[in-house]
Amino acid sequence: MRLRFGTFFVAAMAASCAAWSAGNGRPEETVECPVSANMRGHENTEWSIYYGFHLTDANRGLPRVLLVGDSICNGYQRGVAQILEGKMNVSYWVSSYCVTSPGYLKRLALCLDEAKYDVVHFNNGLHSLGTPTDDWAKGLEAALKLIRARQPSARIIWATSTPLKDAKRTAKARELNVAAADVVSRLGNIVTDDLFALLDTLDREQNWSDTYHHKPPVRQKEAEQVAASVMAR
Repeated sequence: MRLRFGTFFVAAMAASCAAWSAGNGRPEETVECPVSANMRGHENTEWSIYYGFHLTDANRGLPRVLLVGDSICNGYQRGVAQILEGKMNVSYWVSSYCVTSPGYLKRLALCLDEAKYDVVHFNNGLHSLGTPTDDWAKGLEAALKLIRARQPSARIIWATSTPLKDAKRTAKARELNVAAADVVSRLGNIVTDDLFALLDTLDREQNWSDTYHHKPPVRQKEAEQVAASVMAR
């Protein structure tokens, strides 16, 4: 995929609460912020980026996949697009928002309404490590139901949240993944892409660039698995 040929829509929103927060913007370090009510609280900077590619050019007739996630997704989306070039059009929405955030479903709906998708590959979790698990699971269920309502013919893939360099945070990510597995099972007809299992055996010092993010070879490994899950039938 040559990204320069894509037409795109970008939604980028940042709510800076520096005067209200002593946190440094890491995903689970959230506090109350006067912008809006939020069960999770706000991160110091909230962000949202959507790109919809090949909406009008010669490739517009190819099947489409929407990748939804956070900065981990942002790390592998280009690799997925390269692997699937000529086979599928790859769009993505990445953001800092938790599924319990008041505006999450509205932002997700905007992306879902931009085009008809054959596959939606969905993840939300690392920016929710400070969210009560039961509440997060309810938000996840609402998001998956929205995807099904807006894209009824799309195959939905749930991607597990990836492990972290920190053991305590990894335990919470695992807890969210367990809760997600229950939601996915109850809703039915949703495939799981287990990125957590893919990475959990890797050496953290060699393969993580910081607490959350991964070095290029690991991002490529993620891209390959995501692309395979998207293409599987």
